[in-house]
Amino acid sequence: GCMLNGKLYPFGLIERTEDCYRCSCGRTQMECCSLIHSPVTYDKKKCKILVNKKRCGYDKVQKKDPSKECFPQASV
Repeated sequence: GCMLNGKLYPFGLIERTEDCYRCSCGRTQMECCSLIHSPVTYDKKKCKILVNKKRCGYDKVQKKDPSKECFPQASV
């Protein structure tokens, strides 16, 4: 198998790791791509980005009140 961040994965395709990667584990190498895509459109002055590993994505939340979502706006 292949080691990634201290965890052993089996040979072959790994659809999703604990850290939100899709990997191919071979006998001589391991190749991985992130499943998390960076958000582009949000108000950077009013909002912040939090990684959500449960769904392998980002949550855009208000800086003043992180319990509230930020809605897409033009990048600032």
